[in-house]
Amino acid sequence: MPDIYDRAKATAARQLAPRSKGGKGLEMTLTKSVTGEYDPETGTTGGSTEIYEGSALRETYDEADINGTTILQSDVKFIVSPVQLTGADMPEITDGDKITFDGSTYSVKNVSPWNYAGLNIGFEVQARE
Repeated sequence: MPDIYDRAKATAARQLAPRSKGGKGLEMTLTKSVTGEYDPETGTTGGSTEIYEGSALRETYDEADINGTTILQSDVKFIVSPVQLTGADMPEITDGDKITFDGSTYSVKNVSPWNYAGLNIGFEVQARE
């Protein structure tokens, strides 16, 4: 029998699934830039971009939460599913990642993972266009 955290993860994934799959979310793309190793011959670091397809729900911040420094009027909050559209786990979202949602691209400013007993149940993301 799965434990309570596995059930919570499954519930979050089901509720945040795209509307076309019976959930309340929309499809989104998470883009992570990965820095490569330093090449002394060229003096640069290589890198790559990793793309993950998932789903999320977008909200605006309450007026009481907007302080003009860490949270701006234009910032949005995403509740991101713990799983990708393929069913694999969504990787840990970090500051600086990009989220493409409903035709707009946002930069991740802050992330609060919902992590219980080492299991990511979802992610609360502050993002800025």
